Amino acid sequence: MDSLVQLGQYLLAGIAFLIVITVLVAVHELGHYWAAKAFGMKVDAFAVMMGGIRTSDLSKRLKEPLAPAWRVTVSALIAVAMVAIGGLEGFPIVQTLGLFLLAIALPVWVATRIGALYRFSIGRMLKPLAGSWLAGMAFLLITTGLKNVDTIQALTVLFFASSVGVLLLYYQPVLHKAEDAPMGEGELDIDGEKVPVQFRPVIARRAKDGTEFSLLLLPLGGFAAIRGMHPKPDGSETQVEAGFYSKSPLARWIVLFAGPLFSVLFGLILYTLLFVTVGEDRAVNQPILGPVREGAPAAVGGLKPGDKVVSVAGTPVSTFYDMLVIVRDRAGQPLEFVYERDGKRATTTITPQADQAPTPVISNKLEPTEARKVQGKIGAGWTSRRVALSLPEAMARAWQAPVRMVEGFVGLIKNPARAKDEVGGAATLATVTYHALEEGLAVLLGLAAGLSISLGIMNLLPVPPLDGGQMVVAFVEMLRRGRRLSIEVQQMVSTVGMVLVLALVIGVLAVDLNRFLGRPATPPNGPTNSSSAPPANK
Repeated sequence: MDSLVQLGQYLLAGIAFLIVITVLVAVHELGHYWAAKAFGMKVDAFAVMMGGIRTSDLSKRLKEPLAPAWRVTVSALIAVAMVAIGGLEGFPIVQTLGLFLLAIALPVWVATRIGALYRFSIGRMLKPLAGSWLAGMAFLLITTGLKNVDTIQALTVLFFASSVGVLLLYYQPVLHKAEDAPMGEGELDIDGEKVPVQFRPVIARRAKDGTEFSLLLLPLGGFAAIRGMHPKPDGSETQVEAGFYSKSPLARWIVLFAGPLFSVLFGLILYTLLFVTVGEDRAVNQPILGPVREGAPAAVGGLKPGDKVVSVAGTPVSTFYDMLVIVRDRAGQPLEFVYERDGKRATTTITPQADQAPTPVISNKLEPTEARKVQGKIGAGWTSRRVALSLPEAMARAWQAPVRMVEGFVGLIKNPARAKDEVGGAATLATVTYHALEEGLAVLLGLAAGLSISLGIMNLLPVPPLDGGQMVVAFVEMLRRGRRLSIEVQQMVSTVGMVLVLALVIGVLAVDLNRFLGRPATPPNGPTNSSSAPPANK
């Protein structure tokens, strides 16, 4: 029963994570949409999530009827149950078999069904799947050297790779459509005949101005499709009526900036509301222990939350900071702690453990500084009290979040080695979401606020295809008094940008994978909480 409850919690956290990301992307795209409308640009579609459902019936063109779809669904549910039971109850053989079904057998079955429907050859129907497997294994090889990678971990990577391969196969009819073709419309070449294939949203409504508002299938973001956003070799994009490039470079710059701006503002609003209604946890600089991490030196030495430390290594302490200063420079040295509990004094010996990597040095206000070094820690945090802020205080406090994020990003540029401890991708964010959900709705909203601000700041990086990269192009054209850059220059800039973004994605995935494989790492730092709760490992 406990295993089923835990599985339910994981599923709930996954759903919460997808909802948060979907909402944040929708807010970001809403900024682009409103700004585009304000400058008279035509927005053909505003979509939440990605990908549609194929509505074209191709079954009449099948050579042989396909097996009922419910068989695939039942098989998938059985495989998921095997993975869950095997992992939670300690049956690795069952878990491995379930993963094999999910990562290899079922994707091949689904691929052959899609391929038969599209009348693809065996090679063509399995090509996206095989390519995804090779990419997944190559990524695993590059990031880990296949050291300490077991079968379950390899199959898990292949499962995600297979998901990508199946989606690529499913959307083949629209992946190579013309840029100006209506959204969701593609075609297949069946027996020498061009057969139209249409993918439609789950829910759609067309506004009076012609914009289609829709809810799509896959929780992978969203978009605002502004007309005429694709540069042409002949420069005809500037002639598209109410198109993106038909407007001035300044107008385009503002439309591009509006997305990141909305993301940052949304995060600031969330933080402000949380600080006003829920408040924030403020550190209490007294030598009284707060959370004590299980298995840490403090716990092994018998210390508990609420204990008041009187002295450390013979030196009296009157604040928690006094204790930090003594402990952090004496890793590996046995220290005598005198403490009070229930009015009685006791003595214990604790040996601080050294960090596995440099961590921020805490100031006398119990706040992290830019300085970082390997420190001794006993695994105990300080106490805190929750304080509701006034509106001006909350707004000022919220504005600290983007400032700290920018400072953190600059610090990463100066010291890239910090990335393995401070950067995280989808897997890390999903894990953080799980822990945030355990702590309550306020913490989850705090996480959403931090992610929204991060989304806005990251999109301002001057790298195409991010908003910031396109803003640079628009700014250069402003300096050129509106003259467009040549298509060759635009393509070169776009290619360089895509390479950089791809490198960033691979790097983040590598960090996630190393955490998944149990490599030493800590969750990324940043305001993912509505409060400033004390770290549990001081």
